Amino acid sequence: MKRQNCTPLSATRPQASRGVVLLVALIVLLVMTLTSLALVRTTTTGSSIAGSLAFKQTATTGADLGLEHGLAQLEQLSQNGTALDRDNPSEGYYAQVVPSVPAKDLPWNAGAKQASADDGLGNEVHYMIHRLCSHAGAWNADGQSCVTPPSTGCPGSSDDAGSVLPCNDRPMYRISARALGPRATVSYVQMTVY
Repeated sequence: MKRQNCTPLSATRPQASRGVVLLVALIVLLVMTLTSLALVRTTTTGSSIAGSLAFKQTATTGADLGLEHGLAQLEQLSQNGTALDRDNPSEGYYAQVVPSVPAKDLPWNAGAKQASADDGLGNEVHYMIHRLCSHAGAWNADGQSCVTPPSTGCPGSSDDAGSVLPCNDRPMYRISARALGPRATVSYVQMTVY
């Protein structure tokens, strides 16, 4: 058997490569740590958004309670023929409206009626009723401008089921409701009735 000459490896070469492996391992470890932190933050943000949406939906559901109370209040006020011709802030009713004022800018602290201090879901609910007329007084008086339903009769089946007022000459009404929920959640809903 023939032996080949083998030259021994230099002693300096293995020591130099060990430092490079350590540096690469530290960089990989840093990248993995940053990726893990980003993943945790994304998961936390997603959970927070889902929770906020749940609170918003709950507040909107609570505001529907305000619409129901407002509708019942309008029905009660309509029993007295002239009660709808003047403002009644203690009942949350106003015989006129400024159409350019959005629901969030209505005088909720001073002019709304409370429907519920706690609706069972942690929401405080208020409502306001506005007659869609330019000023207080009889809706058919000279100079009065009111939004009225179409003159072709009552659309849909609301008349058959029983509406707030008889379906003929009369103005329309807007009921606005606000629900204040946990975590400073606020929701506004509105409906128009006649």
